[in-house]
Amino acid sequence: MTPLSDLEVYQRLTGVAAELERLAEQGASLVGETALLTAAQSVRGMAKVIYEHVISQDADDSTH
Repeated sequence: MTPLSDLEVYQRLTGVAAELERLAEQGASLVGETALLTAAQSVRGMAKVIYEHVISQDADDSTH
């Protein structure tokens, strides 16, 4: 299996978050909807950290 780059991890996490948000729209209960939205927010937070890491690496690479 080929390792994922940080950018690919970001893209996949963003996709997972979007899917969780789509599922939340279909939630049959407030509890299920809230759980899915909370999970989506957590995953988006992780994706943001990865994205910031990728951007900072690109900035570091361009200054050397």
